[in-house]
Amino acid sequence: MKYIHRPLTQDAALAAMFPASSPDLFYLDIETTGLRADESYLYLIGTACFESDENGNGRWMYHAWFGSEMLDEQKILRDFLKFAGGFKKCVSFSGKRFDVTYLSRCMHQYYLDASSFTDLAFDDYLTLLRPLQNLLYVSRSRLGEWEERIERKRADAGCFLSGGEMSALYQNAPRPIPDEVMDALLLHNMCDLQSLVLLKRLLSFGELTEKPIDFTVERHGSFFALTGSLEKPVPVPVHRFSGDFECRIIGKEVLLTVYESTEDCKLYFPDYRNYVIVQGENGVMHKDLAALLPKELCKKATPETCYQTVSGRFLPMPLIPISAGKSLSALEDESSYTILRRSFIATCGYIRAQDAYNDLSAYGREFLRRILQSAE
Repeated sequence: MKYIHRPLTQDAALAAMFPASSPDLFYLDIETTGLRADESYLYLIGTACFESDENGNGRWMYHAWFGSEMLDEQKILRDFLKFAGGFKKCVSFSGKRFDVTYLSRCMHQYYLDASSFTDLAFDDYLTLLRPLQNLLYVSRSRLGEWEERIERKRADAGCFLSGGEMSALYQNAPRPIPDEVMDALLLHNMCDLQSLVLLKRLLSFGELTEKPIDFTVERHGSFFALTGSLEKPVPVPVHRFSGDFECRIIGKEVLLTVYESTEDCKLYFPDYRNYVIVQGENGVMHKDLAALLPKELCKKATPETCYQTVSGRFLPMPLIPISAGKSLSALEDESSYTILRRSFIATCGYIRAQDAYNDLSAYGREFLRRILQSAE
């Protein structure tokens, strides 16, 4: 087994993370020959943590334990457990699905006292970043997609290896493993850890609406241009749009363009089980009111059919994704506006224009809150 202790390659982006670093946490990424601890074995544990010297100078350091043979697995685990005992939190990407689970099972197989690891608090960026997928147009939430979103350029980009290729390279290498093979495996592991450190800045999206902002408003015919300034810059630019609005957030500047429309909207009732559709009537009727009507004229409402049609003039209002972790009714109750939609599966909502005209700056704040809601 080899122990590697070296600075994590420094660049301007990593250096910018110094003020936000914590000596109580480390980032984790492991490499194995398979996905199941009972059918494969561990050959590399890589970690990154922020360390300061006696003069207060800090830098990101890389600690890794590399094994050439399966017999090294227990030694790797023992040394890693000693390292983990100096921390309170472990951060990974998909660690709850793989890294943390794999290590815990390995430790159990060797009857090791794993408390220094299992007692840690665990953060998983796969979970923490998932709410941002809609906001940042990330489709499958893989590490590579998030790296692209923050314009991350990996040092191993020219020789990037997939997990399967890493495993094959390791298993097919002659023993003892040549330095160039070990260096290639370590480089991939280091790059993954650098990306984890850099992805932390995306979590700041949830802080952007903590302080209310004011918007200046200009009307141009059927559309409004709202301009505001955030207290802190966004970690990456945001661009969201639909047929009735466009939102750009670059640095601290927020630019909203919203179009007024007159197409009818629908007010959906979340308690659809209390409503029925009456033949020959528009909209729905509460079941208590319909109790005296012939049953053959009444049909139970569904989430898609339980609505009333609303006419008038409307301004767009983003719908908060259901994936944000709350029910639709709970999310809409948080708004001071009545949220309407054109269809049940619509991706954009609307409010009565007159409700917004009373305070267009407040409308802009609510619009922005809902754009960023998935980041909270």
